[in-house]
Amino acid sequence: MICGRTPEELIRDIKAFHGYVAPGLLIGAFMVDSVQLRLGKGVEADAIVETKHCLPDAVQLFSPCTVGNGWLKILDLDKFALTFHDRHSHSGIRVWLDIEKAKAFPDIYNWFMRLVSKKDLPTDVLVKAIFSAGTDILSHAEVKVIQFAAREKKGAIKVCSICHEAYAASQGETCLACQGNGYYQRIPA
Repeated sequence: MICGRTPEELIRDIKAFHGYVAPGLLIGAFMVDSVQLRLGKGVEADAIVETKHCLPDAVQLFSPCTVGNGWLKILDLDKFALTFHDRHSHSGIRVWLDIEKAKAFPDIYNWFMRLVSKKDLPTDVLVKAIFSAGTDILSHAEVKVIQFAAREKKGAIKVCSICHEAYAASQGETCLACQGNGYYQRIPA
């Protein structure tokens, strides 16, 4: 069982959530499972993920930590690593794909290091290699989270006098978009 699922259930849930069996999400399931086992039951944990690729989906799919509830933070360090930590003591476990250990599983190593193309390494071959490796490609360390542990509370809300949309009052007298700092430009009707 991985994250309380049989391999077939795990594959089904990954496909339903992600659209296909993403190898990174599958490895992420093993990572989440191994960290949760090490933390133990009853720990109210938050998560920090060190990449924006696949791993955040594994945390959201296989734990109660999500971006939406604020229990998951994503740092774009582009490291295939995550930490689950006790939200009160900030003590936790960090797990990462250990590239030295992955060398013992050439298909995984070559995929992760981008040494072979997707057409030369079919997903079904890679999935079998990941199930074969399990947690043997992972390393763990006990950590104390010293940054990013605090939960951000939602503050006061205002209605922008220009666009009339609700926004965080901390942005100023008008919303960021109307201040010219938005990610979009309105196209006149």
